[in-house]
Amino acid sequence: MLVHICRRWRNLAFGRPGHLNLQLGCKSKTDLKAALDIWPALPIIIDASFKDDADEDDIVGALEDRDRIVGIRLWGLTQSKVKKCLRVMLQPFPVLTSLELHTEQGKATCALVNTDAFLGGSAPWLKRLSLAGIQFSALPTLLSSASELVDLHIGDYPRSGREHISPDAMSRCLSSLTQLRSLFIYFRRSRPEFTYPTTQRAPPSTLAPAVLPALTNLSLGGPHEYLEDLLTRIDTPLLEHGLLDFCDVPNFDHPQISQFIHRTGMFNLPSELDVYIRKCVLFRLQVISSIGPEKEFSMGFSGSDLALNTEVELMEQICTRCPPLLSHIERLTLSENDVEYRYWTLSAPWLEFLQPFTAVQTLRLSGPVIVPGVSRTLGKLAEKRATGVLPALRTVVLEWTREVVSEAVLLVEPYIVARKHSEHPVALKRRPWDDDGSGWDSSDAE
Repeated sequence: MLVHICRRWRNLAFGRPGHLNLQLGCKSKTDLKAALDIWPALPIIIDASFKDDADEDDIVGALEDRDRIVGIRLWGLTQSKVKKCLRVMLQPFPVLTSLELHTEQGKATCALVNTDAFLGGSAPWLKRLSLAGIQFSALPTLLSSASELVDLHIGDYPRSGREHISPDAMSRCLSSLTQLRSLFIYFRRSRPEFTYPTTQRAPPSTLAPAVLPALTNLSLGGPHEYLEDLLTRIDTPLLEHGLLDFCDVPNFDHPQISQFIHRTGMFNLPSELDVYIRKCVLFRLQVISSIGPEKEFSMGFSGSDLALNTEVELMEQICTRCPPLLSHIERLTLSENDVEYRYWTLSAPWLEFLQPFTAVQTLRLSGPVIVPGVSRTLGKLAEKRATGVLPALRTVVLEWTREVVSEAVLLVEPYIVARKHSEHPVALKRRPWDDDGSGWDSSDAE
């Protein structure tokens, strides 16, 4: 629109296309020819989806103008379509900065690229690489040449162990990516019997972890053996946002995860912890700081088949085996929604779960099971033990329906009274819902 306003604006826009990030977006060779006839010599992005009615040859033909293509986004790829693309992608793409290749969703296998000549074996200007369901045998070679890479997203891999890069090889690839700021690696969710083969796990590395000096965002999902192996081999001193999504339940007797989080230095300041349960468990650690960027580290178990009391048991395992990570937590939130309440018995180990939180000042409870469950646990503490659990606690906040909150107030009252008679009193605040569930009833809050 701007270039049609007047000749002066048109000359300004086309005179500095790099400053304005002007690019030609094309979906096929036909689009490309039309764009080349109309527009100046602007950089080209190929953005195409291989649908059933798409002209595959027309799409592949758009890749032939290699000297001007800065971006490639291809969706709905299959093995046969990958082979067609390779015919024109074995030569260098000298100005390519972004490459995204995605297979059809729901496919059981990856599309394989078994050649060292992809992109001429080098991608010196590549800044973003996203591969979903695409397995490159020569990916380590390609990554070693991509010294300018900023974002690396590879995922949708089977969990069979045959079609992935080992943690050791991956860490060696990452060690050369000194500009990398975002790393995303995900395995495909599949049936539990298709697990990462522990017999193929490499022995613990005796070398110093590979340092990723610019990485601020890390997201990993898959079998815990793979994630643990990889975490022992990398250091991320500037990490701001981290996510581990386990498709099974880790053994928290092994210290790899907590050691990795320690090495980030993220939680040397006061922090808050959200524990959210909705047919899975999500732990979200957040740094509270008046200076510097916000920091967050989450652990999720969305692929785990948790049953009976194992949600709380899992929470207790994590917290009792990683106590140093919890020493700076000042706000603790426990919430749940849409879980199988009938499986949560009164014997859920809430007390064991709460023991490590020695610095928590505010405890927020939300949910029809958590609110009375934790309140009952606190209320049963004898007066001598009232300050032994959550010794720094100052405030308890109860959130749910008026009926649930009222029940919880009676259950937790002995604990509140015991703390009142100590040198560490605790205030109780209620935030009940309106009867119609439309929001919080502020008239009944205290």
